[in-house]
Amino acid sequence: VSGNAAVRDLNFAVVNQGNPAQRGQAIQIYMNGLGPVTNQPPSGDPALSQPLSSTSFTPSVTIGGVTAQVIFSGLAPGAVGLYQVNAIVPSNASTGNQPLVVTVNGVASPTANLPVQ
Repeated sequence: VSGNAAVRDLNFAVVNQGNPAQRGQAIQIYMNGLGPVTNQPPSGDPALSQPLSSTSFTPSVTIGGVTAQVIFSGLAPGAVGLYQVNAIVPSNASTGNQPLVVTVNGVASPTANLPVQ
C-alpha cells in the first residue's frame, strides 16, 4: 500500500508511519505466491485456523538487510488465497523506513517499505 508492506502488529493494527513496527516484536506480513501448503483447503474456501495450512518451504525475511526470525508461514486463517508470514523484527534492525524482503525457495519478493521504531 503506497510502497509499504501489508503488515499488522501484535494488536492487529496496520503498521504504517503513525504505527511503526517495534524491534523485538512479532509482525504479520501478508502476501501471495508462497507455494504449496499442508492442509490445503478446497479451492475458493478460506483457510482454517485448526489445523493451520503451513507452507512447504519456510521463507526467509530480511528487514533492513537483517534476518528476521520466522515463526509461522502459511495461509492466513479465514482468508482465501492469502498467505501470512509471522516474523520477529530484529532487535538490531535500523529505525525508520526499512526494506522488507521475503524470499521463498530462492525467489525474492519485490522490496517493500516497513516503518520500524
